Amino acid sequence: MIKNNLKSKHEVEFEEDYVVPEVRTTTITVVDPVIEQWNGRNAYTHYKVITETTYPQYECQYAEVRRRYNDFVWLKNHLEQFLNSKNWKRPVEKIPDLPGDTFASFFGWGRFEPDFIENRREKLEIFLNEVANHPQCATDLGLIRFLKEENIKPVIEFFSL
Repeated sequence: MIKNNLKSKHEVEFEEDYVVPEVRTTTITVVDPVIEQWNGRNAYTHYKVITETTYPQYECQYAEVRRRYNDFVWLKNHLEQFLNSKNWKRPVEKIPDLPGDTFASFFGWGRFEPDFIENRREKLEIFLNEVANHPQCATDLGLIRFLKEENIKPVIEFFSL
């Protein structure tokens, strides 16, 4: 076989080292639902939220916090307000919905049933993974603080100013 060593003027030399582009990811698991009681009655359920991320904005690769459903409602409202407050150059993806209440859970009777809690846990995990990898929301300070800081009250107060 004849080898051609001639090069066209349009060919360029490439470096031999290929640099793999850095892909940022965040993976969230929602586990360990715990029912809190107040005055001997079931009051609310909170969940452990575990975050693993490669985003430098988080300033850590792993975080664990506990959150109530009301905290997730605050996060959804915060992110919707954030998206509506800017003029984006590209189309904005909609924030996914939170799992809703059933008729029984709305009045308190069904929200402490194991099936309801497990179904809500699964849907909260899907919600968090979608917003944590949302093109416009992935690096939002409110989301990052929601996923990192154990005490949510100062976060909510900071963003309500």
